[in-house]
Amino acid sequence: MSLKAFHTLFIVISFLFATYFGGWCFSQYSSGESQWMLLATLGSFSVASALGIYLVWFLKRYKQIGFLSVAFFLLSYSSNLLACSVCLGDPNSPMVKSVNSGVLFLLVVVGGVLVGFASLFLFWRKKEIQKMQLLAT
Repeated sequence: MSLKAFHTLFIVISFLFATYFGGWCFSQYSSGESQWMLLATLGSFSVASALGIYLVWFLKRYKQIGFLSVAFFLLSYSSNLLACSVCLGDPNSPMVKSVNSGVLFLLVVVGGVLVGFASLFLFWRKKEIQKMQLLAT
């Protein structure tokens, strides 16, 4: 699998996960959970929108629409994407609350790592631009 194909597949999967998580947060908010679920819903749908815009831009740039249709075909016929019994159980049970806390904790950790990498790359870019400006003068 080429790097372009892997990148396209990764963005599609991230888009689907962000959309699904936004829907799940909204269902939790509408069932009486805290106001933070509404904030998580808006954030997740914002991330999904940004990923969708980026995916369209990436596909226009590299013209790989055929691979995208294969990825959607494979993901749409998967029956393993159904919710587990913990998610379908009593929403007020301690096990469901701990799973929700664990999911949110992992999202915060992954988000922090991604922000760290992005800031590192931006720092390297800034240093390279400064170096090129010094060499030009």
